[in-house]
Amino acid sequence: MASNLKITRELDPKRPAVLFIPGGMATPPAVFDGIEGEIPWQSAVIDWSRSPGPWDIVELGNRVEELVRELGLERVILAAYSAGGVMALQAAIADKEQRIAGLLLSNTGPCAIGHGDPDLPKRIQEQWFSMELFEPFISRCFARSVDPALKEKMIAYAKQVDKETVYQSSKTLREHDLRPDLGKIACPVVIAHGSLDKARTLEHVKMLTDGIADTEVFLLNGGHTIMVEDRDNWVEKLNYLIQKVTKQ
Repeated sequence: MASNLKITRELDPKRPAVLFIPGGMATPPAVFDGIEGEIPWQSAVIDWSRSPGPWDIVELGNRVEELVRELGLERVILAAYSAGGVMALQAAIADKEQRIAGLLLSNTGPCAIGHGDPDLPKRIQEQWFSMELFEPFISRCFARSVDPALKEKMIAYAKQVDKETVYQSSKTLREHDLRPDLGKIACPVVIAHGSLDKARTLEHVKMLTDGIADTEVFLLNGGHTIMVEDRDNWVEKLNYLIQKVTKQ
């Protein structure tokens, strides 16, 4: 069965690659803009919010693993945050061929315990798309003021995304618990966590380190969307992981 996941550019199956996975609530690929020029591997963003359904968060993770096989990639790092981090975890759990060489995870967790806002799926059903719903979401995603150009991109992208996509991914994020399966992850995991995030806290980091054998944790200076707010250090940690898996 095809993954039916869109990516932002074609990749050469003969070369190692980084696949970036954005978060939920119709977060655009634009949060990763420019990073491809700062890493030695080819890269693309998985544009899952504009891909066909279903949008169950665990099924999307399985489809990410299927995508890696479809593309013929033999060495991949998944660099993901928030809901995208849950997909990356599930993809690594499902990866029996060990094509996924590493995970860079930011501001995510294996379950929604302590995440807060249990009523968000209901509000999505009632209010998507409206700035009444989206403005507070943007505020929660950043510890500091958002660049106006990025904010415009986020709003324009969200307006293109169907309500059912946002609803299903948000609802199932709160239903699944991957903690029992974290021990199946065989690749090294680097956690680059925005320490000012109030949605995903150090308790979620601990869930990951308790369950995954090979983890390293780095606390960065920013909030939920840390690849934007502390970009240089986030890219440094990605390059560190690339070097680590290259030596294996």
